[in-house]
Amino acid sequence: MLTSCDDWFDVRPKSQIKQGDLFSSEAGFRDATLGVYTLMASTDAYGGNMTMGLLDVLAQQYSDVTSPYTTAMSYSYTDKAVESMTEGMWRQCYKAIVNCNYLIKNCDENGGVMNASTRSIIKGEAMAVRAYLHFDMMRLYAPCYATGSSQPAVPYVFEPTVSAQKAMTVSALCDQLISDLVAARELMKPYDPICEAGYNETLIYDTEDYLEDDGFLLYRTSRMNYYAATALLARISLYKGDKANALSYAQEVINSGKFDLINDALIAADKEEARHNGTNNQYSFMQSVAKHEYIGGLYVYNLKENNSDLYFRDHQGGQLRMSDTRKMSVFGANGIDYDIRAKRMFAVPSGSNNEYCIKYLTGTQIPLLKIGEMYLIAAEASGDISYLYTLLQKRGYPNPADEGTGLTALLQKEYQREFIGEGQLFYFYKRQNLGKIPFATVDASQAVYVLPLPTDELEFGYTE
Repeated sequence: MLTSCDDWFDVRPKSQIKQGDLFSSEAGFRDATLGVYTLMASTDAYGGNMTMGLLDVLAQQYSDVTSPYTTAMSYSYTDKAVESMTEGMWRQCYKAIVNCNYLIKNCDENGGVMNASTRSIIKGEAMAVRAYLHFDMMRLYAPCYATGSSQPAVPYVFEPTVSAQKAMTVSALCDQLISDLVAARELMKPYDPICEAGYNETLIYDTEDYLEDDGFLLYRTSRMNYYAATALLARISLYKGDKANALSYAQEVINSGKFDLINDALIAADKEEARHNGTNNQYSFMQSVAKHEYIGGLYVYNLKENNSDLYFRDHQGGQLRMSDTRKMSVFGANGIDYDIRAKRMFAVPSGSNNEYCIKYLTGTQIPLLKIGEMYLIAAEASGDISYLYTLLQKRGYPNPADEGTGLTALLQKEYQREFIGEGQLFYFYKRQNLGKIPFATVDASQAVYVLPLPTDELEFGYTE
């Protein structure tokens, strides 16, 4: 992280505004907050390689890929194209982290220009986003907790700085991130609209809804809200083997009543809402999934054109496909017939000759945390397979037990099905320390599961 502060501070894509001017008004703080999410939504990060792109290639989610992903399927991290992608993820995430730190610092120093509720939400969000980014950097570039809790993780950057940062151990960084998220929740809970009784996301808001704060607090599930911080606590707790807290946090989200596993009735209601708003021709199944199942996500402008079409269309650069044979292996005979994911998430896009994942062909959101994962975490943390059966039943299986009665095997099946195009499956395999990733041509090892640090970090910035 050797570039200047001015280079790192990049929170307004529409114009160039100096830090002092940006944080002189509440509107500036709002713009800076949204700018962090814009950085995260880039194709170097969660708008591409950290979800539907490289990470799902590493998890062998696709059977057919084209350059630059062909060498990534065999974990050739020294290949120049792969190296460019892994270094791009690192740089983009740490850039967003530094921007979070500018937000936090200015909330403390200049936050008086905002009302108390907005200041608490913005600072809490920035702390939660910073934790989310650090956790993924650790999951990618450090050993997993189960096999390397005492080994160096990645630099924990908690203030705006370009100085070299010492890496905490994996265990210590997990504890630090949990502490940050607990503090973030405390800041957001009294003021976050998502915590209010009766809160409900809508597909389309009316013009008057944007009159207050330019609609800054609308679409809370497109940001790191209170429940997104809670869900991340469940994820990190399970990662470090703290099953009691993982279960408690997952249950808090499940029992909140704010999120629902999709069903036919909800889909029909959303379609009617879209018809009433005059946008029925733009409605899709995945918009219902985003509305009801996403706990925290990212708004992505032109998601289809800039992201989905980049990966899931017939072209020379980077097309990614799951063949019929691979789909049958993942979903099984019952799943192909019953599973709404198998039936709804794949199609032949207009102008294409092949079937692709269409999860991001419509709508505006990429998920970071979903309610389905909370059922998976609750099942694993409690040992109660009924959480899995509930998820399967909602996904369309009339007799969930037909899919199996062994918790470990069924968990793996569901991670394969639930997170297509989301980048979470590779982390599951690493946490389980599988000796071989399903469908891979090489055995798994630390050389597979731990991505190499960027060259300039090794030379200039990274210390143990």
